Amino acid sequence: TSQCQQRCCTQGSGMSAVMRSCLQLVASRDVVLGSHLRSVGRKLRGFGPSTTPWTKTSALRDDGFVLSSPSELSSATVKPQSILLCGEGDFSFARALTMSAAKELDDGLRVTATSFEPAEDTTKQWGGSENIRFLSNTPGVDLLHGIDATMLDTTFEGQTWDRVCFMFPHIAGKGRISLNRELLAGFFRAAEAVLSPGGAVEVALVAGQGGTAADGDVRRDYGDTWQAATQAAEGGFVLVNTSPFDASAWSARGYVSRGHWRSRTLGAPESQERSFTVRDGVVHMFRREGELGEATCPSHALTHTRDVSMWITRPETFREETLLDVVRETAGKGVEAEVTTLEVHQHDDGRVSRTIRIIYSSSVLAYSRARANVSQFALRDALETGRVSGVELR
Repeated sequence: TSQCQQRCCTQGSGMSAVMRSCLQLVASRDVVLGSHLRSVGRKLRGFGPSTTPWTKTSALRDDGFVLSSPSELSSATVKPQSILLCGEGDFSFARALTMSAAKELDDGLRVTATSFEPAEDTTKQWGGSENIRFLSNTPGVDLLHGIDATMLDTTFEGQTWDRVCFMFPHIAGKGRISLNRELLAGFFRAAEAVLSPGGAVEVALVAGQGGTAADGDVRRDYGDTWQAATQAAEGGFVLVNTSPFDASAWSARGYVSRGHWRSRTLGAPESQERSFTVRDGVVHMFRREGELGEATCPSHALTHTRDVSMWITRPETFREETLLDVVRETAGKGVEAEVTTLEVHQHDDGRVSRTIRIIYSSSVLAYSRARANVSQFALRDALETGRVSGVELR
């Protein structure tokens, strides 16, 4: 299947996508809009450092994946009772999944498979008629067309699934990293509303797109990826696990990667299509903050770097240990803070300044950029109010 989402993910009619993605505070779930960084900072200060608890709750899982391999679902000790598939193209993956989960369907599993395209495009351009016919006759399976994965919250208001899955999402065309990041962020924001308590979200990405160590030899610099964990944080999710996508096993059950180049017409050779290279794909699993249980994964921690400059006004009273304690305290619960000194400089007027770099990180919080700003502004407030003797904020 192509799993192609053609539309940019704009949630709401009048709100800038950039502003929306920059300042979603998970603790309050409010979007704070400001005209520039200082006004944003003043608003963020009112929230203070994160105190959101991350309790070890009982979740619906043993953390088995749905998307990674046909055998995972059947071997899981705790199985999801409902699955939502987003972004199907020719529905060959949905068919392969339901064929592998025949026993689970008999036991009451409910699968809802959706496509972004209307039914006519699915049959004419994707050649999915046979798969649709098969799935339409499979008990426990619902097929829906014209479903925008970034609008799940409004499309399925009041409905929930134990597992919400997006197979190889992609904005058509090359060199559209920013649009694909927006697509993921929009999906995660919408998925939060339709995910059952204790459930999980799975996203399969081509190797190199996600930005984790699971990308292996094709891992890129994080800034050159879709930054899956960062986008997930916008919806209140934490990356808890990754698994290789078993392309060979799925292919043996009839799954075909159709790609995002919709040139196929009935009777045309499949060689004319531009399919995804899913052989080394990676499936990413996300859970809500507060529903992680034992599934935290430090190797997937979100990190944000912030620099702070200060004047050392009274060197005789300044203690570096006090500064480090205040940095870690103001970082907030569930946040680690690594501090290094970038520069100590004596100015022409004799004053001494010091610039520190703080790397904030968390593997238990949906630690978005906005929340890192909360940590930084809490530190600035502490320095302004004299929490560290001998220091003034520069």
